[in-house]
Amino acid sequence: MANVSPTERTLDIIELLADYPEGLAISEIARRLKLPKSIAHRLVSILVARNFAMQDAMSQRYRLAIRIAALGLRFFGKIGFSEVCKPIIQQLAQRSGEVVRVCVAENGELIWIAKAQGASNGLRYDPVVGSGPVLHATANGRAWLSSLDDATARLQVRRRGFILPSQYEHSCISNEPELIDELRRIREAGYAISADESELGITAIAAPIADRSNGPAVGCVSVAGPSVRMRQPRLEALASDLLIAARELCEIWPLPRMQTLATAPAD
Repeated sequence: MANVSPTERTLDIIELLADYPEGLAISEIARRLKLPKSIAHRLVSILVARNFAMQDAMSQRYRLAIRIAALGLRFFGKIGFSEVCKPIIQQLAQRSGEVVRVCVAENGELIWIAKAQGASNGLRYDPVVGSGPVLHATANGRAWLSSLDDATARLQVRRRGFILPSQYEHSCISNEPELIDELRRIREAGYAISADESELGITAIAAPIADRSNGPAVGCVSVAGPSVRMRQPRLEALASDLLIAARELCEIWPLPRMQTLATAPAD
């Protein structure tokens, strides 16, 4: 702990609270992050003072404030993610009748950035946007890993290992040889499938969004729905529309603007 800065610990708290919208007690934050309770309280107090977190008056739990989400939305609005994705994923959602999501790759992680719902009635899957998909245990994660060479894909997964959060306990990929075999199949097909893995009763099909500068995929687009509707014949039928959407997203992905933002001189 001596080598970890307060800034890093504060960011750890933000990442932790992002998965607990109902909030966590200081004692629980300290336990999960292996921090002395006094340090956890001091760091959370800084977040509260800056309006990045708030304390519920009844439960005394701390949760993230809306300001965190607002900053993210403001950032996505500035670089045009939502605008470029929306028409394409809405069309795919309408054609598939299922939920369509887009995630972006950043520093070896996938982050959800857009969603469109195609199911208007009946059995409907409407996931809550939380932490990004686990790389080796989801269709999106494996689709993105397939854009890397095998050695780099192994390294990305090793950063967190094959230990999964409780909601991913149904994953059938549990070691590197299985993962590498699956990535080879995905490269041949152009898309990945996850059935009853990250969530029991849900099947997803995902395709990588290629990088125009020939690097790893910039993200993934996926279609997900109840497994009773997402059987193999239907997945094969959906694959064509999914791959078209992935190509369209690649063509209009806001890479030039993102590069401009990255290289712009500081004020």
